[in-house]
Amino acid sequence: MLGRTGVLFLVAASFLSASPMQTIYVQKCASCHGANGNIKAMGRSKAINGMSAESIEKAMAEIASGERKSMGFVKSTKEAFIKKHSKEELDELAAYIHGLQ
Repeated sequence: MLGRTGVLFLVAASFLSASPMQTIYVQKCASCHGANGNIKAMGRSKAINGMSAESIEKAMAEIASGERKSMGFVKSTKEAFIKKHSKEELDELAAYIHGLQ
């Protein structure tokens, strides 16, 4: 049986072994889109797993710009997210999401 230290070590080890894009996805996306991208965010959007990387990036940009209708906090969240991350990071994240099963 693992003690508290053993459990903390396992959690830390799994977090440290995660790819940067996996970490970003888990921290910023999974709560709405699900661990595998298979949940309709807010019960409205389509599931993002299986979307092409280009479609994912386009959707994020359209939501952030207001071109695509969304709830106000979703728009502001996407807008802040896009401003915080480089184009390269957004490309990598979209590719990561595309690969979710």
